[in-house]
Amino acid sequence: MNATDHIIHASGLVKIYKVAELEVVALQGLDLEVARGEFLALVGPSGSGKSTLLNAIGGLDRPSAGQLIVDGLDLTALTPAQLSAYRRERVGFIWQQTTRNLLPYLSARENIELLMTFAGRSGRERRAWANELLEAVGMAEKASTPVTQLSGGQQQRVAIACALANQPRILLGDEPTGELDWDTAQRVLALLRDLRTRYGLTIVLVTHDPRVAEQADRVIAIRDGRTSTETRRDDGKTSGDEVSAAAGRSGRARAAEELVVVDRAGRLQIPSDQRALAGIGRRARVELVDGGILIRPVEDDRIAIPTEEPTSDQHHHYLYEDDVSPVTSPAAPAAPLIEVRGVTRVFGAGIRAVHALRGVDLTIERSAFVALVGPSGSGKTTLLNIIGGLDRPTSGSVVIEGRRIDQMTPDELTRLRRQMGFIFQSFALLPTSSAFENVELALRLTRRAPRHQWDARVRRVLAAVGLTDWTNHRPYELSGGQQQRVALARALVTSPRIILADEPTGDLDSRTGRRVLTMLRTLCDQEGVTLIMASHDPAVLEFASSIYHMRDGVIIGCEQGVTAR
Repeated sequence: MNATDHIIHASGLVKIYKVAELEVVALQGLDLEVARGEFLALVGPSGSGKSTLLNAIGGLDRPSAGQLIVDGLDLTALTPAQLSAYRRERVGFIWQQTTRNLLPYLSARENIELLMTFAGRSGRERRAWANELLEAVGMAEKASTPVTQLSGGQQQRVAIACALANQPRILLGDEPTGELDWDTAQRVLALLRDLRTRYGLTIVLVTHDPRVAEQADRVIAIRDGRTSTETRRDDGKTSGDEVSAAAGRSGRARAAEELVVVDRAGRLQIPSDQRALAGIGRRARVELVDGGILIRPVEDDRIAIPTEEPTSDQHHHYLYEDDVSPVTSPAAPAAPLIEVRGVTRVFGAGIRAVHALRGVDLTIERSAFVALVGPSGSGKTTLLNIIGGLDRPTSGSVVIEGRRIDQMTPDELTRLRRQMGFIFQSFALLPTSSAFENVELALRLTRRAPRHQWDARVRRVLAAVGLTDWTNHRPYELSGGQQQRVALARALVTSPRIILADEPTGDLDSRTGRRVLTMLRTLCDQEGVTLIMASHDPAVLEFASSIYHMRDGVIIGCEQGVTAR
């Protein structure tokens, strides 16, 4: 493939963030080439540099060193005004949180036309192109609907139309299906492939979902700020008509081969599982043999082959030690912790009324791990908000430990919420406060521990979620997955007996997500914590004790999950 076939060319890309005296190297000499018309997925653990790379390609951030050429432009040499024109004319963005994609007080059409207004398009041009985009994304019938009355999948379709408003050549997505159920996510991915064929787009997506990555022509794994491995599909045909033809074959099995990437300096990253199984430690022998290069361990530096990670409770039991005394269950059978009876929730009125919940009945026992699953817009988040006292039902009752919270005064609700832990889908972190300060804030507000214990408790929960080295970083200096873990630590630091979690693993890679789920299940089993989680993550089903399926504001089914781990 010729260099002219590459719409994105990155060479030796470095990005360094400076926080006081501390430097964080997010990209460490990264090399990348993307073909015109290619569908590329970027994967890797939280904090590996995926979103940093995407921001650099999108002109939202400048690399500290290296070369970055996109569509013939050297982004490192552009002025701020030129970068603004580049972002407006050549790239479109789709974010995971719809609040970053759309203005909630505008309709679908108005959101699309607003972006064209900024670009100086005439009224006739705006209407014609908005009509075509709404038709292309299957939202023509919802053109005049305020985005707050659309489901998550519908909002993401409108967001895609907004990303294409100024006819960009490149479409960048940061976890664009992260908040969608898999059926809706598949429809969004099929839409992206269709739009690529129709408008000749190059698509680059960041994702933690291996099912999403499988839909791409090529998958680049990033680790520690460098490209680590590359997986090609369909015999590596990633350009021209072959790319378009491959787009229609997503439903069938596609041949794939994972290759280790060798950078311009000859460096490579051996996959950690292969390195561990080979016993390779800090040093290795490299030998030239017939047909290739052999890498073998040094005998005096060989590491032991690891066994399976222990799944006992010893890792996370300490989280609640020395904390506020837990509410112990009586010896006799206790009443359910939470009872939801006939709950409805209606937003708006008249013909614009949206029935988010329609007569929901739900009983939750103490120490349960309850999963709420269902398509986007099924009412999962609304139900969580009502149970947590963040919203009131239109009708029906919610009883927690024998008290009707739907009849509580605002002050009583505040005291109730201080006994709960909340993990919000949008993180809800204070942008100017560090990870440590965001977590400590929960203790300051609830006063659920003596002041002299705060420092130790905050550091303990941050260590439990793998953020020991990031305590002094502010949210904008953290990846989405790291921000998710700060939100999790904040929910745990007060030792709550009830935790309400909205997509807590949505921004985490699969390995980190399973570690978080293991920790949460351990707290349920060993500390008597009750967890209610809304999620699209299929891994949650392996940990939940009860699984409730929701659709159109109704619980349509319940199944028992894992009783003990």
